[in-house]
Amino acid sequence: MSARRRLVGGLVAAAAVLLVGRVAAVVYAEYSWYSALGATPLWRERTYDTAVIQTTSAVFAGLFALVNLFAVRRSIVSLAFPRRLGNMEFGVEVPQRQLDRMAFVLAVVVAALMTMAIPDWQSLALLRTGVRFGETDPFFQMDLSFFTSWLPLETQVYTWSLALLVLVGALVVALYALTPSLRWHNGSFRVSVRVRRHLSILSALFLLTMAWSYRLDGYELLTHGSGPDGMFSYVDHQWLIPAYLSLSVGTVAAAALVLISGWMGQVRAGFFTVSAVLIFSVSLDLILPSVVKQVGLATGQTARDAPYAATRAAFTRRAYGFSRTDPLPLPKEETRFASFADSARVARVMTIARDSSVVYPGASGSAIVRHGPNVAAPRLGDGLTRLGNAWAEQRLDLVWSSLPADTKIIRKRDVRERLAALMPLFAQGSDVVPAYLGDSLTWVVELYSASGTYPLSKHYVLAGGDRSYFHHSATALLNASTGRTVIVPMPGADPIATAWRSNFPELIRAGAPDLLDALTSSPRPALPETQPDQFPPGSDAAFRAAVTRLYAKMRGALSAGDLKGFGAAYDSLGAIVEKR
Repeated sequence: MSARRRLVGGLVAAAAVLLVGRVAAVVYAEYSWYSALGATPLWRERTYDTAVIQTTSAVFAGLFALVNLFAVRRSIVSLAFPRRLGNMEFGVEVPQRQLDRMAFVLAVVVAALMTMAIPDWQSLALLRTGVRFGETDPFFQMDLSFFTSWLPLETQVYTWSLALLVLVGALVVALYALTPSLRWHNGSFRVSVRVRRHLSILSALFLLTMAWSYRLDGYELLTHGSGPDGMFSYVDHQWLIPAYLSLSVGTVAAAALVLISGWMGQVRAGFFTVSAVLIFSVSLDLILPSVVKQVGLATGQTARDAPYAATRAAFTRRAYGFSRTDPLPLPKEETRFASFADSARVARVMTIARDSSVVYPGASGSAIVRHGPNVAAPRLGDGLTRLGNAWAEQRLDLVWSSLPADTKIIRKRDVRERLAALMPLFAQGSDVVPAYLGDSLTWVVELYSASGTYPLSKHYVLAGGDRSYFHHSATALLNASTGRTVIVPMPGADPIATAWRSNFPELIRAGAPDLLDALTSSPRPALPETQPDQFPPGSDAAFRAAVTRLYAKMRGALSAGDLKGFGAAYDSLGAIVEKR
């Protein structure tokens, strides 16, 4: 082996070690963060879903690209590049083994590119929670969870599949164009039998994806109809849904016809079949709805849409939790702490928080806390633990620093980022409101079960997104000093929140939301240590002052998660009561 090859091999091995080490460090950092907040089951769910999606995408995309590239490779008998030696020019043939390697490398590149378009893990997690509404839509007779859980994931998978087919198809055509198997000759394309059959298979697959899209379009009519303000209407029910169903079945048949005709050499038949499908598709999307609407206006279409309007009103009430009898109000975000949101006070608290808190809105980067036994963050540790944390933070100076092992490293310090990692399926309210539990600054954020694909209801822009389903599910309390997070559920949770809580009960505070009643808009100052001495020893006033002081300490320690401090104050209180 030459010195050059050894050098290249060493560099590749070093790069692989660095890459694997970096990935392992990031995975460990994520695990330790979730573990410190008592959310290890959520980390397992996230890791499992991400691994399933990434692995499935890489394997399927890589194999699909490899099969197509090797089909192209078989049409290349030999490939030679011109070389010049002095005044002589001659061709150098590329070895067959090297062509196989090139096909494999291109397949790996395709697999890597397709990981950029994979579905998000939250969609799979929502499906795996097993949400069930126990109620079906009146047209497809599907449980409403099909629209909120399954349909978003299927749509993302369809988009990924279409992108893969387009990418591989374009690559195949481009490679065939470099060979004599596909060329322009005397004003027309000349293709070999192998190329014609290969392109016929790809064309049939493209038609199957079109049939898939028509299926999705039929369901989408229930969320974005062609009626006024996106209402599902008579036209959608009686015309467009049957048309999409017929076109889906017809496109599947057309795919089979294109495959057979292309395989047998009947290129014109395949061309006319594809053209007919495209014409019918354009007519369905652009012409049919307009024509039916114009005919409907002349035949009392408004009266026919009345039952659909009533259905929409009923589903809108359920989607936003409105009463069945009251007229539909404009949905809005709910909060129990609107009085806290005084702009001047909030701005002042935010300014103070940036100087004294570790978790606050807009915080970036990580923070090192030397003395933070109650801080919800992983320890810096020693040995491999410290190396992993340093590698994850890309700060190798932490490895040889003199920081003690119990030093805490706080990640995800932004309030919304921290909350999104713990409650990824829920929409966050528009405001982050500062409040106090005793004398501890606490960030209050409302959480909502939200969906943009709930069927038949009216859409509104709420909490920064287009929603057709919106329920107040919980209130999140984040301690600014420790980062500890408490999720207080709202009474009468909706099916999405109920399913999430049953899968991850450790994230939700049990019991009634009495903790919210303890929130105040300003801190409750602790009584001075010398205040009991202002009263005569043994008097009732001195006893009350001492009890009040210790009770304030207990509240402050409990809100900060300081069980040791709480126990010390409790023991002191017991001693005072016993002397009394």
